[in-house]
Amino acid sequence: MSSWKFLLFLPFTLHSAIAYFEPPIHWNCALAKNMSPHVQVGFVSPESSEFRPSINLALETVNLPLKKYLKAVKQIHLSQPHTNWRDLGKFKFAAGEGRLTEISSRSAWGEIKMLQAIFIQEQTAYILTAAVLKKDYAKQQKTLLKALQSLTLAPDLYALLPQETQKEAFNNFFLSLSSSEEKSEAWKKNKWVDLQALVEKAGPEMGAHWQFLALQEGHKQIYTR
Repeated sequence: MSSWKFLLFLPFTLHSAIAYFEPPIHWNCALAKNMSPHVQVGFVSPESSEFRPSINLALETVNLPLKKYLKAVKQIHLSQPHTNWRDLGKFKFAAGEGRLTEISSRSAWGEIKMLQAIFIQEQTAYILTAAVLKKDYAKQQKTLLKALQSLTLAPDLYALLPQETQKEAFNNFFLSLSSSEEKSEAWKKNKWVDLQALVEKAGPEMGAHWQFLALQEGHKQIYTR
C-alpha cells in the first residue's frame, strides 16, 4: 500500500455527492504536482514511454446547463494554438447521460488525442479527461471508454460498498474516530493502520479511485480533526 502515500495531499473540493470512477486495471495514481488544482485524482498507464496514457477527474462548480457549458469549453480549447475540438454526442455514464468530446493537439511527443466526458448534476460539472498519443489511440480506445463510462455518483463512500458487512465495518470505524477522546500519536498511527487494512480488504472489488477517497477521508479525520 506504499503507492498511496502521496495521495493524501491532492487538492479536493467537497461536493454534495461522492464521484467515483474505475481507472484501468494496474494504472498508477499520478503525482499531485503534475496536475491542475481542479483535478481530484489522476491515473497513468504503467507502460514505459515518454508520454503515457492518462485519465483524470476534475470537479467544477457551475451555474450553466450542459449545452452552454460545452460551448464555453469549446471556446477555451479552440483559443489554444494547434488545437482541434469536436462534440462526439451523447455519452452514457453509470451516473447518467452526459456528453463526450474529442480534443487533439500537437506536442513534443507527437499529436495527442484527448477524450473528455462531461456530466453535470446539481451545479457540479464532473469532467473525465483521457489522453493518449494519436498513434496509440486505436489500441487504447476500448479501455479508455470503459473507464469514462464508469463514472458513478453516490451519497457517501459506504453506499458504494456491495456488502452490508463492509458498510457496517467502515461505518463503525468512522464512528470510532468521532466518539474517541483519545488523540495521541500512537492512537492516530493505530487508526491509520486499521483504515489501510479495511481499504485493502475492500480494494480489489472497489478499485483504486475508491481506495483513494476512503484513505483521504480517513486521513483527514484521524490527523486533522
